Amino acid sequence: MSKASFHEINRRKLISYFETGDKANQKLGFELEHILLHVGTCEPVTYSEPGGVRDVLEQLSVHYDRKIYDGDNLVGLERPREVISIEPAGQLEISMGPFSDVVEVETAYLRFRDWLDPILDEFGVETPMLGYNPSASARELELTPKFRYKCMTDFLGNQAYEGICMMRGTASLQVSIDFEDEADAVRKLRIAEIIAPILSLICDNSPIYEGEERTCNIVRTAVWAGMNQDRVGTIPGSLDASFGFAEYADYILSREAILVPDADEPQGWRYVGAQTFDEIYADREMTRTEVEHALSMVWPDARLKNFVEIRPADAMPIEYCLAYVVLIRSLFYSKRNLGVLESLLVNVGEDDVNEAKRQLMEHGYGAEIYGRPIEFWVDMLLVLATGSLAPGEASYLEPLASMAKYRFTLAEIWPRLMEKRRAMPAGEPDAPIIGVVPRYDFEWTGLAVGDGYLSGLLETGAVPIVLPLTSDPAHISRLVEWCDGFLIPGGQDVDPARYGARRKPHTHRSATSRDAMEQALVRAAVAADKPILGICRGMQSLNVALGGTLHQDILAEYPDQGLLHVQKRPFDMPAHMVEVVEGSKLEKLVGATRLGVNTIHHQSIAKLGEGLVVSAVSPDDGIVEAIEMPDAHFVVGVQWHPEHMWRRRPHSKRLFRALVEACRDR
Repeated sequence: MSKASFHEINRRKLISYFETGDKANQKLGFELEHILLHVGTCEPVTYSEPGGVRDVLEQLSVHYDRKIYDGDNLVGLERPREVISIEPAGQLEISMGPFSDVVEVETAYLRFRDWLDPILDEFGVETPMLGYNPSASARELELTPKFRYKCMTDFLGNQAYEGICMMRGTASLQVSIDFEDEADAVRKLRIAEIIAPILSLICDNSPIYEGEERTCNIVRTAVWAGMNQDRVGTIPGSLDASFGFAEYADYILSREAILVPDADEPQGWRYVGAQTFDEIYADREMTRTEVEHALSMVWPDARLKNFVEIRPADAMPIEYCLAYVVLIRSLFYSKRNLGVLESLLVNVGEDDVNEAKRQLMEHGYGAEIYGRPIEFWVDMLLVLATGSLAPGEASYLEPLASMAKYRFTLAEIWPRLMEKRRAMPAGEPDAPIIGVVPRYDFEWTGLAVGDGYLSGLLETGAVPIVLPLTSDPAHISRLVEWCDGFLIPGGQDVDPARYGARRKPHTHRSATSRDAMEQALVRAAVAADKPILGICRGMQSLNVALGGTLHQDILAEYPDQGLLHVQKRPFDMPAHMVEVVEGSKLEKLVGATRLGVNTIHHQSIAKLGEGLVVSAVSPDDGIVEAIEMPDAHFVVGVQWHPEHMWRRRPHSKRLFRALVEACRDR
């Protein structure tokens, strides 16, 4: 029989394997990898050390029916609907399912953690639930003693260093879904590949890369993008209308195999390097084991077996993992949602997906992909999912929905979590109390204060308290008496009626009760000579409370000016320069006459309020960037957002410290 004949036989063998997945069960598979670190030191846990990965598996084995070995090394455990395995650098992976719903996923995973956590506690080990190992570079992480991993390291590591990072550094969350037939499988595969960059951002949980703070968003995607693209990313041709099971089989058979099962070899495997599966099996039919191995040797954003495996998410804490399970189930098991996504994404090609990844790596939530802002796509996925939730699933989706609403990721908040874990500087008995006006997205639903305001004040020695919403003169008087100073943060536009103007186009929603409170609070605090720092809207509100006015929209007022004052994320990076007035109080506070600042505003100061002077401007267009009151002890307003920058930019931290010291003086 010719080689071409065996190609057709093996091609048909793969197609038949895919067809065994033709089912309408709508089940879920769940795989989650866990990085293991030593408690206290955050050093990586190796396979063979006392209390290491091997010992963890040995202790866990009492709950499982079968131990899995690679030579003499214990590398996995198995029980019905559950497999424990170890990844190349000792990441502990649990693969579970199929399950009917998210409650079954949660129940099975929590049972596993009931077994695992006491073992980790005994050995002084923890799992940080991150998407990339924070302790060391990938090459420094000890390789698990599996022949498969040694072969893959030798082969992929010679192609690109990111191959080592992929194997040893990353930890992922993967959800598998059923399909009804070939058309349904390819439809789901195609949509999963196109929305993979969006899912990567929603689940971005890799704040550290190679032992250092990351320099781009969605590190997992960046690692995959740095590899040889022959077995990762978007499957070639898969976004074409003609793509089907046969084309996917050709894709698999034409991949370089690296290694294959071989019972005649002592370790049960044979290294084959760059030989393709077509070349290796040119003269015989593949076994089912060989088919399953071949399918496991590609790692695109979505992968076809006898189910569709969706792969772009980082490992996350379980409540976020369950939210992701609900998101995937709701999107892919709703024909309506699939139809909406297919119609919106019909013209997206492989180059568009790659460009989307590049934009998200650079800009995160400030990116535009597929012709729209990323915020549109994230919101759309969550709205579609919300409309297809099963009873009881709404609470499961909430963790991811809340993050998306406020446009942040787990990777962005991890440094703050570590900051709190390490504890802020020790508080002082005479730390000044600074009242912080909260933001009211809708005044009747609750309040919020960005963490950057509170942590910046704590870091520089104050005790911040969030104020209630009140403009009652008696209450305002008590607050001014009690607090040593005040911080007025950003938020909605000030109501133009406050400065005698009618609303114009482009003016955003106002918070009427907050406007009234800040007017009363500013006037009372200035009269009592209590320090005030106004930030963005806070500066504008300070100006209006003292009789000033605002330009309601910069672009409407100055259509020819070239500087855009609403930057894309990340907000902790400067977007333009400001010039600080020499001899001003602000110059003394920040120690410079030129600053690089961020910018997130569309309004600006027009006429100054009583007693105020300009202390900084944008040199490109003359927009007022800071104001102050020379005759007051400390009344300062800045148009930029130091709460996003104080960890990186000394001048922003000095602003918080200056407010705290002024409050201490009073």
